[in-house]
Amino acid sequence: MNNTLNNTTIISQENWNQANIDLMAKSIAELMHEELLKPTADFEDEKGYTVFRLETGKENVTYSFRGQKRLMDYWHIDKSSIKRHENGNISSSIDVPKFFLEMQSVFDLDSNTLARYTEELLHTLYCDALILSAGTMSSKDLASSNYQTVEHQMTGHPWVIVNKSRLGFSPTDLEKFAPEANENLKVLWLAAHKDRSSFHSLEHIDQEAFYNSEIGTELYESFKQKLINEGKSVQDYNLIPVHPWQWENKLKIHFAGDIVSGILILLGEGNDIYSPQQSIRTLFNVEHPEKRYLKTAVSILSTGNIRGLSPKQMQIAPSITDWVKGLIKGDSYLETKGTIFLGEEASIAYLHPQYGSIASVPYQYNEFLGALWRESADSYLKEDEEMFTMASLLYVDKEGVPLVQAFAEKAGISIKDWITNYLEAYLTPLLHIYYTHSLCVTPHGENIMVVLKNGIPQRIVIKDFVDDIVLTAEAREKLPDHLADGLIQSSNKENVPLSILLGVFDAFFRYLSNVLHTHSDFKEEEFWTLVHECVENYKQHNSHLEERYEKYDLYVPTFKRFYINSLRLKNNGYSENKAFAIPRKDGALPNPLYQIANKNSVAAV
Repeated sequence: MNNTLNNTTIISQENWNQANIDLMAKSIAELMHEELLKPTADFEDEKGYTVFRLETGKENVTYSFRGQKRLMDYWHIDKSSIKRHENGNISSSIDVPKFFLEMQSVFDLDSNTLARYTEELLHTLYCDALILSAGTMSSKDLASSNYQTVEHQMTGHPWVIVNKSRLGFSPTDLEKFAPEANENLKVLWLAAHKDRSSFHSLEHIDQEAFYNSEIGTELYESFKQKLINEGKSVQDYNLIPVHPWQWENKLKIHFAGDIVSGILILLGEGNDIYSPQQSIRTLFNVEHPEKRYLKTAVSILSTGNIRGLSPKQMQIAPSITDWVKGLIKGDSYLETKGTIFLGEEASIAYLHPQYGSIASVPYQYNEFLGALWRESADSYLKEDEEMFTMASLLYVDKEGVPLVQAFAEKAGISIKDWITNYLEAYLTPLLHIYYTHSLCVTPHGENIMVVLKNGIPQRIVIKDFVDDIVLTAEAREKLPDHLADGLIQSSNKENVPLSILLGVFDAFFRYLSNVLHTHSDFKEEEFWTLVHECVENYKQHNSHLEERYEKYDLYVPTFKRFYINSLRLKNNGYSENKAFAIPRKDGALPNPLYQIANKNSVAAV
């Protein structure tokens, strides 16, 4: 089986139907979790499933399905049980955009919101159906593959319903640039006048040596000669790599004035071959994996925001890397755990002459052009170690076998032992980073890589921490003045560690525990008991942080919900915001750690 997209991949009726069923089950589960969808529980069947009935905004149209309750107000939905009822006729044929149309009045969606959301649904369904048409790998085969093979088998953000909308990409673009297409690309290089652009890097990096390394000496010299041939001074220009899609679809028009005036000059194609990662705009160097990851602007709407690069963030990214690495330098605990922070070592920002002068301009108009270089994890790997995106731990093949189970079988250990090792590798460093250094990173599946040896988790790689880092009051006191405006200040008045409760428990463990409970007969209570034991073990071995544990309590009965999908469906979600859209946090979500701890204490009595 080819397992990749190409121009001969054809979507069949069967795969289109399956994509709709899959997305419908996900939509029901996530919207129930966000309290937007409130079906009526009719009865519990003989297998312990609750059978639901859902009224729509259309007379005589209802849906029925069954689900099993999970912790954190989450329901596992039986895909095969979803039925549409209309005037006494029952159908298992599901049309997700039609469902949202039928729910328009229930969700209180204006026509603009519904039309825009339908567009994102249709794009996501198209991509999902293409993936099904290309075929997916078995978990056993995937467990014996490599980092990039796994990366290109992923199917997108587990929480976001429209997780592959990618508005701006055509079908041909998807075949070239979508991660599941598994196609390589080369970037284009531009010369950008220093009146418009600024290069930033860690102090030890020499810009000339940097370009030599990233471009290659021979090609770099030819680029400089091209500038000289055009009567330009090489010293007046920075060099920027750009994604070929961005050049063709955004830069040639939006920057036409700068291009014709020679402020921005196309130098040509680079030599290095890159592979798009799950985020699409982050590129992995295929031929030279030891070289830096390259992050470029790709201004498509994807998972809620347009994916450009902020000039403000580009200007301070290396400085943030330097500050964070300075904080953790010499931390014997993190050194023992082998935790890796992938630093953002260099960046370049370019501000548009017109859009950059408009007060409160929507963020995307300032983010067309820029680049970021992040160090490679390859140099950190030891002999016999392999690395996989943590997002892969949610993968379940078409036979219903989770990749986690396949990893455990490959390692020759039980799932319980595998999860115990995984929690030690993943959760304990995050606890330490939070409680010792007062830093909140965003540790979801795509931002973390898990390092395995013989199939067993050893340690983690944390990437993209510069963009998403949040500071508690203690960390703010250590922050240099020149970074004060660039980092998110925590407004967490409740003093609860939301980066773990939301970023780990809700955003990842909610799905992982369900995968294991549903497909591997590893009950979610057992999973959360292991989480509880991991947390308590860390606290016992770091008793000097007791004051922090009390102030930032992981065992609160509830914590705020995160309304990711509701961001689009409520509150005029498609308005032109001047800032990057951030989902609302509100309400109360039952904390599984609190529930397990109290259940265990009651049982002990």
